[in-house]
Amino acid sequence: MRRIAAIGAWVIHALTNMTGWVAALSLVAAAIIVTEAVVVRKIFGISTIWQTEASVFLLIFVVFTGAPFVQKSEHHLNVDLLIIHLSPKARELTIIVVSIISCILAGIVGWYAWPMWWETVARHQHSMSLWGPPLWIPYLFLPLGMTILFLQYIIYIRDKIIKYKKGEIQSEKERFELKDIELKDNIPEDQGPQ
Repeated sequence: MRRIAAIGAWVIHALTNMTGWVAALSLVAAAIIVTEAVVVRKIFGISTIWQTEASVFLLIFVVFTGAPFVQKSEHHLNVDLLIIHLSPKARELTIIVVSIISCILAGIVGWYAWPMWWETVARHQHSMSLWGPPLWIPYLFLPLGMTILFLQYIIYIRDKIIKYKKGEIQSEKERFELKDIELKDNIPEDQGPQ
């Protein structure tokens, strides 16, 4: 059973890494496309047909399929106002509970987004623009991203619970979001920012 879980985790991490890197490249591509559209329209006076829609589709891809990559590396935005004042054990338990809620939400969104995507495939829906790309492509990004995010949360929660049960709890100084606070607290007043 552990071997199957390890293989599943490896596949999910590999898929997460792949979509994360493609999302990063998509962000660069969207920036290049927007720049090209501005140059073509403003300098050469040629109207653009596909650039706006393509850049929007790429940014949708970045948001939804980049989310699992961000979760894997624990870099989602956190509101740490309360959590930094908890004991390490209470903080880890809070992170587990919040992760379970986030996992459920990602699962619900993914569950309801797959039929929406399939409807665009079955009906051969296309964008109403002059370019007219098939809508199944951008509609795929939401269910794909949320499904991978759901699976990434499952792995994350499992690992957190195992570490919590073993007593492997990160101290406040080891948590990445608290490193900046520690550094600022250790700077002597006469050497602070000018």
